[in-house]
Amino acid sequence: MRFIRILALFLFIFILSCSKSSEEQKYQIQREDYISGSPLVIGVLPEESPRTIYEKLYPLKNFLSQKLQRSVHIEIAKDYADLENKIQENRIHLLFIDPAIYCELKWHMKNKIFPLIKPEGGIAETRSVFVTKEESKIEKIFDSLGKRIALGDEKSSFSYLIPLSMLRDVDISLKDFKSVGILGKEQKIALSIMIGDYDIGAMSEVVANKYLKYGLKIIRYSEPTPRFLISYVKGLSNEEIDKVKDAIIQASAEDTVRKALGIEKFLIAEDRDFDYIRIIIKNIKGVDYIQYGPKTLKVAILPLYSPLTIYKRYEPLMRYLSENTGYEFKLVIPKNFEEFIKLASEGKVDFSYQNPYVYSIISKKYPIKPLAITIGEDCTTEEGICGGEKFRGIIITRKDSNINKIEDLKGKKIMIVSPTSAGGYLSQKIYLEKKGFNLNKDFKLIDAKRQEKVIIGVYKGEAEAGFVREAALSVWANEVDISKIKILDYGEYLPNWPFAVVNNRNNALTEKVKKLIIDINDEKILKKAKVKGFKEAKDEDLSTLQKLSY
Repeated sequence: MRFIRILALFLFIFILSCSKSSEEQKYQIQREDYISGSPLVIGVLPEESPRTIYEKLYPLKNFLSQKLQRSVHIEIAKDYADLENKIQENRIHLLFIDPAIYCELKWHMKNKIFPLIKPEGGIAETRSVFVTKEESKIEKIFDSLGKRIALGDEKSSFSYLIPLSMLRDVDISLKDFKSVGILGKEQKIALSIMIGDYDIGAMSEVVANKYLKYGLKIIRYSEPTPRFLISYVKGLSNEEIDKVKDAIIQASAEDTVRKALGIEKFLIAEDRDFDYIRIIIKNIKGVDYIQYGPKTLKVAILPLYSPLTIYKRYEPLMRYLSENTGYEFKLVIPKNFEEFIKLASEGKVDFSYQNPYVYSIISKKYPIKPLAITIGEDCTTEEGICGGEKFRGIIITRKDSNINKIEDLKGKKIMIVSPTSAGGYLSQKIYLEKKGFNLNKDFKLIDAKRQEKVIIGVYKGEAEAGFVREAALSVWANEVDISKIKILDYGEYLPNWPFAVVNNRNNALTEKVKKLIIDINDEKILKKAKVKGFKEAKDEDLSTLQKLSY
């Protein structure tokens, strides 16, 4: 029965992709004649079948034609190069594209592509997912190691870039798989898994949901991201841009448009809305597409967690500062603690947010100054202080480990976040030294660089124990089976994280930033950052750690 269903699905898809219905031909040849003059052309990449593209965009095209009293055409490019050529030749006015494609075009065609509209809600704001066969024994991403994985086009957000970032977040690389297939379209990825050519594949949740009834299951989700955006190409007048923008936003009220595109509404887009994708591109491809203007201020965040987690946490805070100062605050997310210390110590960022231990190290190399101290964070245990002005680290092992007390740690392999980590090393170091241990002599320490790598390393058995910040377990509870992890003991409490000024010589602006940080009461921003608030920094808050830095 399963074979018959799959065969029927193959035939259905083959017919859709190889034939053009009369209705599709109608979409292609229809020309509105509301006014004379050149039509407004919407450029699209062939990520789906022509029929699907026309059916999705036709209600919007028709609505725009009526509102603008202008012919609107849909131009499906052959590929990325063809789309780029059409833009250069001024044959396209609007683009309906994947966020990653937008970021790439924006960078390579400077001052040519600009954001206009983004979707909100519905299936237009979707997630990347990993799928496998329903009867497969693969239940979590770690179960897929050593197996065959299928990915999409290397320029795709949802079937390539975000999935690779998801793997990177849990310390998995493509080298950990038996084979890797770059299959292009998501439809092909789904079918390849169903017929057994590959064991696991990546695609958008929207596409994956279509195949669940045919025997696929989803095993991991990314953070939600706009599936597309509408941008405009230089050449349209300001008056035309405003008319198009207003018309598209009005289209949100049209049921046919909402249904076809799977949106709840359209919102005005900003270029920084897609820095999230640029961070992924930078970490996967090593290319930095983030643009810094003359009034941009760089805020470095200590990479306690993955870049994606950090971006989601602190981008709302950056927007809050931007809106209230007239400057553009942008995140800088270094690849590790060492790079963070180097950037701040050389004064290459304007502000920084770090643990107090790292702060004290930098303060001996550069005149960094604390502005505010974090008050409270999310905790995972009943014993944790949620809302206080201190935090601590914990010592974790697997529940099935024979390590039951700290004395059992002697001679064992222990993963730490970094020798410069407060919650992933210093807190435990102070506690264990009080108990008579010498960390360098009594344990085999492994520098894992990030919190999640420690948790995953203990989970996978790469180390017998690990040092992490107390709040870290809650962040990664969905990535590993936390029920298999136990907290062996707790480290010493430490002063919380300072938000500091590094290299901003505008004293009035610095004072304004300080006041904005301390006075912040927007629950959405605080909740995203997973803190309770901030208090004014005092010299005594950091005096405990000044003597501990090397």
